[in-house]
Amino acid sequence: MEVMKNISLMTETSARKMTKDAMQADYEYRMAQRFIKKLLDDGLISLCEYDKISALNREKFCPFMAELIA
Repeated sequence: MEVMKNISLMTETSARKMTKDAMQADYEYRMAQRFIKKLLDDGLISLCEYDKISALNREKFCPFMAELIA
């Protein structure tokens, strides 16, 4: 079996840089997620509400790895 590389599918992408603002947004996102996880664990919000709030947090804070989280 021969493996061939399809050059037309290969693209170069530049590395993303973690800026100070990106680190702050990521931190705020993680703290917000911890808070809503605590609310879920304590039975104060439902899983459906947790999912909706998580989606809103991803939009608001734009965490560094948002595309992997979704």
